[in-house]
Amino acid sequence: MSLWNNITEWDGDFMEHIVRLHKKDGITEIKAKHGTNLLQFVRKNSVEISSPCGGHGTCGKCRVKVEGIGEKPSDREAKLLGSRHLENGFRLACCCSINSELDLFFEDNDKNAVIITQGKKSEIKLEPSITKHYKVLTQPGLEDQHSDLERVLQSHTGLKQGISLEVLKTLDASMRRDNFKVTLVTMDRKLLAVESGDTTGKLFGVAVDIGTTTIVAYLMDLKNGKETDVYSTLNPQRKFGADVISRIHYANESADTLSEMNETLTACINEMIINLAARNKLNVSDIYTICFVGNTTMMHFLMGLSASNIAVNPFIPVTTLAHKCWAGSLKVNINPSGYAFLFPSVSAYIGADTVAAVLSSGLNRSRKISLLIDIGTNGEMVLGNNKWMLACSTAAGPAFEGANITNGIGGVIGAIDRVNLSKGFEYTTIGNGQVAGICGSGIVDAVAGMLETGIIDETGRIADEDEAETLREDLRHRITSLNGSRAFLLVNKDEFEENIEVAITQKDVREIQNAKAAIAAGIKILVRQAGIKLEDIDRVYLAGGFGTSINIESALKIGLLPKELKGRIESIGNAAGAGAIQGLLSGKMMKRAVEIKNSIKYIELSSSREFTEEYVWCMMF
Repeated sequence: MSLWNNITEWDGDFMEHIVRLHKKDGITEIKAKHGTNLLQFVRKNSVEISSPCGGHGTCGKCRVKVEGIGEKPSDREAKLLGSRHLENGFRLACCCSINSELDLFFEDNDKNAVIITQGKKSEIKLEPSITKHYKVLTQPGLEDQHSDLERVLQSHTGLKQGISLEVLKTLDASMRRDNFKVTLVTMDRKLLAVESGDTTGKLFGVAVDIGTTTIVAYLMDLKNGKETDVYSTLNPQRKFGADVISRIHYANESADTLSEMNETLTACINEMIINLAARNKLNVSDIYTICFVGNTTMMHFLMGLSASNIAVNPFIPVTTLAHKCWAGSLKVNINPSGYAFLFPSVSAYIGADTVAAVLSSGLNRSRKISLLIDIGTNGEMVLGNNKWMLACSTAAGPAFEGANITNGIGGVIGAIDRVNLSKGFEYTTIGNGQVAGICGSGIVDAVAGMLETGIIDETGRIADEDEAETLREDLRHRITSLNGSRAFLLVNKDEFEENIEVAITQKDVREIQNAKAAIAAGIKILVRQAGIKLEDIDRVYLAGGFGTSINIESALKIGLLPKELKGRIESIGNAAGAGAIQGLLSGKMMKRAVEIKNSIKYIELSSSREFTEEYVWCMMF
């Protein structure tokens, strides 16, 4: 009878249950079919929840506090969550079904994310693809019976005769509203719109960097080339998986899931545009152009294209070309006549974001050899100069972004971002917030410190009890066992009222070893293919959020970056975003991006025996 008391509705085909979602902004009641997977339910109802593995039950991140669930935790849940979380009522959403009335309580760290938005700035000549021209037209009469369109075309030399039917439908009203004083909106000598009066004072564009983890949008004034505002957010597609492969697999389930992936992204971009316009007292219609960069998978999802072949050998995208299209065809809401420009990619795993990063870094214009590295879920790198460029991509995995790490989180307020074990025991958190977990830069620092102090050896093994006796007294007591695995405690659950525990486990060390080995091996293969030595590299550019926040000394200590490059490494922030801005501000920069794409020789590492051998060697610290 207790089961029937929990059933909300029976329609003859299926049962439904009430699920109450408890969030900071209140409680929402939603009906769910009996047997619905809890993670799928949460995704469907647009609740942000971390699921780096895409719901395959391997990462342990989709934890949610549940009241009312009847089924006992599986062995997998017990292993991934640990006894403390289970005792506090947490379950893994991907491992649970809705078989009764439930209350779900959500943690809310994502809104406090700290996202790197600034990149390396370069002076470029302002030559936007879309321009405005104010005209006072001659008025018609019996002696001048030219049509409205002919009158417009005659007012501006070189205009092509083509015009959209939608613009043509409103042309007579636009011209007469302000007594034949109009503003022509043009692109490549094509007439996009005719606006009443002088609207030349408002001409804006948006450059968007679609990252796997974050999205950054830059509002630019196309009259002077100045940045008006920046808006950043976490990529809502994260709920489908931390890496592109997980998202591709989800999108491949059906036409509906591919549409869902596209709509999730475009809805987020439109919300960002609305916020940028509102914050700066603009109308969305004041934005005439938008320029996109992102990895090849993100660009496919933006266009609503299947990325299925990107995930399987021989890794063939639908397109890697630059594209120019009406913004409305992408379901992006800017001016009705506005256009979107999409940077080109090089291959399935060297995307438009890497092309944009090369553009903004200036690597392609220098006579000296430089190395560009963007470390994320994949490690994209480009080596070369103005004569040649080689590129490769390595599957580093999401460890550097906090995923697949026991207490790993993104770069949010409260994430441990710096650890120093050299003389004492010190750590800092982002925003000086209460400890919430550890992010990528903190993990690299911690592992470097553990290596330096002997907590781990060159193989990555954490010291056993006897070996721990030889360590410094302030570190010795922090080595413990968690769920049957050796671990080093950064934060003991007894140190704070919130009962928080942050540890680096043996599994976490292995995750970092795998990630850093992939990056280091990729660098060595590129250098070898180029026929040069590490010493020949004049400058190393670290791009992206992780590249900006990482402690370079720690990266060198663990072998993420070769020691030979010390003293020549420079963090350049969001280089992809900076490149997108250049493409927005100058049509010539877009053409240069195409030249970069065509100049890069891509080296596929997935089937390379040489890379595999180098990877194994690079596992060692």
